Amino acid sequence: MLIMVMGLPGSGKSFFAKRFAAKMGAEYISSDALRIEMGLRGKYLSKNKTDVYLKMAERAKDWIRKNKSVVLDATFFQKKYRELIYSIAEANQISLHLILVQADENIIQQRLSVPRKDSEADHSVYLKIKDKFEPIEKSFLLLDSTNENLEEILIKAHKYILRPNEQK
Repeated sequence: MLIMVMGLPGSGKSFFAKRFAAKMGAEYISSDALRIEMGLRGKYLSKNKTDVYLKMAERAKDWIRKNKSVVLDATFFQKKYRELIYSIAEANQISLHLILVQADENIIQQRLSVPRKDSEADHSVYLKIKDKFEPIEKSFLLLDSTNENLEEILIKAHKYILRPNEQK
C-alpha cells in the first residue's frame, strides 16, 4: 500500500509519519531528507520542488516493485504532486491512503520557533504554504496533532488503514 502523509510545516506530519511507517513495517520516504540528499537544501524554486517529488515517486515505485508498503512524508500542498502519487497507486493497482496532519496555530508557531534537523521551514514559510494549499479532492483521514497525542493519532491512522477501503 501507499500512504501519503500531508500537512503544513510544523503540523507534526514528519514526526507522525516516521513513527507510523515503523508501526506499519513500511518504508519511509521524506521529502526533507531527499532534498538534503539531492543537495537542494535552501533551494526552493519550482523546478527544485518538482525534482524532489519526482525522486520521491521514483523511490516509492522501487519499494512497491519489491512488494513493500510505503509512507510518503511531504507537504503535498499542490494537487499536481498528489496526482503523481495517485498515478503510481493506480498503475500498480495498490491501495492508496491519504492522511492530513494539522495542528493548532499556537503549537505550529512554537514548533517552528525551534531549529529542526531536516527542515528549514519557519513560520513565514508555513504562512506562505498555508495560503497556497490546494484542496484535497480524494477522501482522507484528518489528524489533529498536539504535543501529547502521538499514540492516539497512531491508533486512529492504523484503524483507518485497516478498514475496508474502495480506494485503489
